Amino acid sequence: MKEFFGSTQGIEFVEFGLVHLTLLFLIILGTFLIYKFRKQIREYKYEKQVRYTLASFAIAWEVALYIWISVNIGWDWGSNLLILSLCGLALILAIISMFTKNYRIFEIGYFWSIGGLVSVLFPDITYSIDRFRFYQFMFGHMLFFYMFMYLLFVHDLIPTFKSLKKSTSILFIYCMIMLIPNAIWNTNGLFLRESEGTPFEIFEGGPYILYLTGVILLAAVVMYLWFLLVHLYEVKVYNKNN
Repeated sequence: MKEFFGSTQGIEFVEFGLVHLTLLFLIILGTFLIYKFRKQIREYKYEKQVRYTLASFAIAWEVALYIWISVNIGWDWGSNLLILSLCGLALILAIISMFTKNYRIFEIGYFWSIGGLVSVLFPDITYSIDRFRFYQFMFGHMLFFYMFMYLLFVHDLIPTFKSLKKSTSILFIYCMIMLIPNAIWNTNGLFLRESEGTPFEIFEGGPYILYLTGVILLAAVVMYLWFLLVHLYEVKVYNKNN
């Protein structure tokens, strides 16, 4: 049990191995089930309690991460401010949105939710099924992704192109701000310093300004593609109601 909650390396995670493919399947399956039973969930008399429970669990799951860090690594404000990562911010917005159904918060965080999908697709951890950190990382990212899908399908909170522009602009400003703590603490928030095995590595090898520009542009392109998917869903909903 001590090893399970510890930080020593156990079974090494294999990208696109059986465990990884199972997790990717669970993301697809979970999203499909939310969509399939959206009407039943919406009409369920305890739907509010379901939302609150999911949001509360997300909070507890994130707190568990910081407890794990404090016990196994030791707290350091520079390297441990994971809450300042894009996924950390998306999680906060997802939790607030689940409690309030606030569209203005949802429309910003929705486009950042793709970070949860990307993090499971290209995880930056080496732990696997015999370590708690593996479950915390994988299910934590899947959870906030599910919460945005829940609000999209169950409550018809559908972001617009204006939402995309707003979300992208805020992300750009945040990237510029994150350059400061990255420089002070020598951290790699938002992967703005180096790729660490992410798809951003295609921009490495040249001047830093080209890498930084590439990271921001690729993020914007992915967010736009994410918008196209929700737009197709919006068209489907509109045609069905008219």
